[in-house]
Amino acid sequence: MAPNADQLAFADLPIAPILALAPAGCGKTEALALRARAAIARGDIASPRKVLALTYSNKAKTNLAARMASCVGPGWRQRIVVTNLHGLAARIIRAHGATVGVPQDVALPEAPRRRRKLRELGINWNNSTPFENALAAAKSGDYDNDEVMARLIASGHETAIAYEKALRADRRLDYDDLIRHAARLMAIPAVARLYQQHFALVLVDEVQDLSMLQYRLVAAVGGDKITFAGDPAQGIYSFAGADPDGVFAAIDAQHPEVVEFKLSYRSSPAVLRAINALATEMQSTQLTCADEHRWADEGHVLSFESHDTDLEAASVLNHIEEVLRDERATVGVVLRRSSRADELRAAARERGIPFEDWALATHVPEVVERLKRAYTQAARQGTTDTEVLHHLSQLCRASLDSDDADTLDELASALEQLEEAMAAGTSLRDALAGCRVSPDPSAPVAPGLHLLTGHKGKGQEFDWVIVLGLEAGHIPDFRNEDDHQVNEELRVLHVMASRARYGLAFTYSRATRTKYGWRDSAPSRWLDLVNSAATERRAS
Repeated sequence: MAPNADQLAFADLPIAPILALAPAGCGKTEALALRARAAIARGDIASPRKVLALTYSNKAKTNLAARMASCVGPGWRQRIVVTNLHGLAARIIRAHGATVGVPQDVALPEAPRRRRKLRELGINWNNSTPFENALAAAKSGDYDNDEVMARLIASGHETAIAYEKALRADRRLDYDDLIRHAARLMAIPAVARLYQQHFALVLVDEVQDLSMLQYRLVAAVGGDKITFAGDPAQGIYSFAGADPDGVFAAIDAQHPEVVEFKLSYRSSPAVLRAINALATEMQSTQLTCADEHRWADEGHVLSFESHDTDLEAASVLNHIEEVLRDERATVGVVLRRSSRADELRAAARERGIPFEDWALATHVPEVVERLKRAYTQAARQGTTDTEVLHHLSQLCRASLDSDDADTLDELASALEQLEEAMAAGTSLRDALAGCRVSPDPSAPVAPGLHLLTGHKGKGQEFDWVIVLGLEAGHIPDFRNEDDHQVNEELRVLHVMASRARYGLAFTYSRATRTKYGWRDSAPSRWLDLVNSAATERRAS
């Protein structure tokens, strides 16, 4: 689709502080790519200077890179660096960490190691919140290691202190350490100047997901050359330290030029009505369909109400099979907690319907591709599956950039899952064969069925989205009860719904299975709201 006048005007703005307010589906990522292309065409990015395009997750990074490639064309990587915040932080630490006492060979975070250490220390679901809060608070600023330890001691949380000591003994960083040390380094004027001179334009996507420390890191890198893009209504990461109110206030203090996008290029008219119903509840932006004639019909919004989650899985999968008769179609089953899809996963396997489970690192296309490419060489180097897995780990790690923190983490999780499959009696070859590989690893979302949480799916889109489980306790999540948390839960639901292009469905089951047996479920407080936008209601 050709760029609209708002996107082109945004692309042509001079390099200066800019804030683009863009709800989901308004062509924000395309507009950022157009802005990079325009700056290069004008000669604002004279070699060897580059554009830095920053986003939040690995999936979002893949999406942004794909847009840059299609918009800017061949050779775009020579002019543009696309990374996420952890990757940028790791890059800064690898290059300059010794300046503040961080060894160049310090190990980056890996979730499996972290989980094992927490189990050793007795941290579990019931007691993790005070532990995580103590760590996050101690590392929420550009503090040095002595200051962090002093803050942990002041918190009185002995397990957090023990965990921090173990990290240092292992010469390993946590994710908060990546941002903390990078921010410390960017507070050194000479280091900041290097990056400000290297990047002539900085584009920051999903700015509402930043913590204040992450914002300060980005501001130090970009100075007055930053284009921020985001939407307060998509701020759903407060549990991870995001502070959209603080970040938008800091951006406003720069007096940026503000651009608003209100045309939706993603969703059909029917889907858009459901999204706007949620936006009205949030007192957020109402969107207009950019081209109603693009759609053969208005699209669909379905409401599934089931007696229990077994019947729900059957009726939802019947619909999914119908959609997937088109081999190009993408379907995202989106939920608040991954376990809510247990019955659907089991039923899909029984029917032989393949799916990509975004909770598993063995379904991350880039990771799976690397594992499968390296397997033959690893198999020649080992005689047992345990030895082969060890060599596979070494080969894959060596193939990645040392500052690609998130992919290294996903690789570690995939290796852990392969090890667990071997422990359960599956051969390494068979475990690898069971890993679904995207037909196009460069595509953010491959054709077929995907299972994911609302947080994982942010920034992605599917032909059909099925939001599973509009029950009280699931949406909104039972752990979030005060007004601020409930408002964020509504934003999560809005993000889930706004992933949909042609069709959107919501489900409610009157009985859900728990580890204690069946439990009666009350409808979500927002079920009537989304049902008001439904084009069809189905019962089972």
